[in-house]
Amino acid sequence: MRKLSIAALIGIWGIAALAGGISLFPTVTEIILPLGMSYSDVLYITNTGDEPVTVEARVLGFMAPEGIPRFLEPQFDNYPFSGKDILTLEPAVQTIEPGDTAVFTYTLQMPEVLDPYGGRYVAAVFKVKPIASEAQVVVATQLASLFLINPGGEAMPHLQMGDLRVYQFKANPRKVILEAVVTNTGNLHISSDQIRGYVYITDADGYIVDEFPASTHTLLPGNSYLHQEVWYAPENLPSGTYQFHFALVLFGPAGTSPEYLFMSQEVELNF
Repeated sequence: MRKLSIAALIGIWGIAALAGGISLFPTVTEIILPLGMSYSDVLYITNTGDEPVTVEARVLGFMAPEGIPRFLEPQFDNYPFSGKDILTLEPAVQTIEPGDTAVFTYTLQMPEVLDPYGGRYVAAVFKVKPIASEAQVVVATQLASLFLINPGGEAMPHLQMGDLRVYQFKANPRKVILEAVVTNTGNLHISSDQIRGYVYITDADGYIVDEFPASTHTLLPGNSYLHQEVWYAPENLPSGTYQFHFALVLFGPAGTSPEYLFMSQEVELNF
């Protein structure tokens, strides 16, 4: 079993590690947990404010459409790769005095059988609020620690790309927007450290006019997002026919070949 903390996801997904006088560690945990195995560890919440707070802990599955985590209330959680039944948290409620740190113990229990087989995605969600008094309006803060659980074996991501579109921004014709729908059709998440993208612009004769790296982010199985890149055409670039080429490479574990995706779109640019 191998456990990794993926700090890059914090910036990519905008997960709050510090909010409202409260800090949480870790915010993201990626773990390989084979069928039938369990793993336990702790999460730390520190009260960096001046008043005592109450922390309520919940377990929620999550998806990440458009690359943004969306927590799923149990009654609406029909995501096939939700890990809501895999994670347990103790205790359910704690009071934290200013400057103190509370410890929440979690256990991940991978079942003997997964249906469908693949990764599981679950969050420890903490609702933090000051201890109420009659004179206060209580404002709660929510923090989350995400778990990306890989059962190993036949769990693999798979990329699909389509609906490539290139168009000029009406208010500024030299601002050119490239869009494509990117989907993970596999059964395991894709980390931003596994995928690289590039955009190439060529003229009517096939000569490269410009090229630049494309931004990528973590993508859960069964999730899609609208990938968008913005390119500013040079002031001396004349109107004419150009081709925009969008390339993605997904790297897998040792012994597997990278997965390449490539799409092109011919566009008439008028400046």
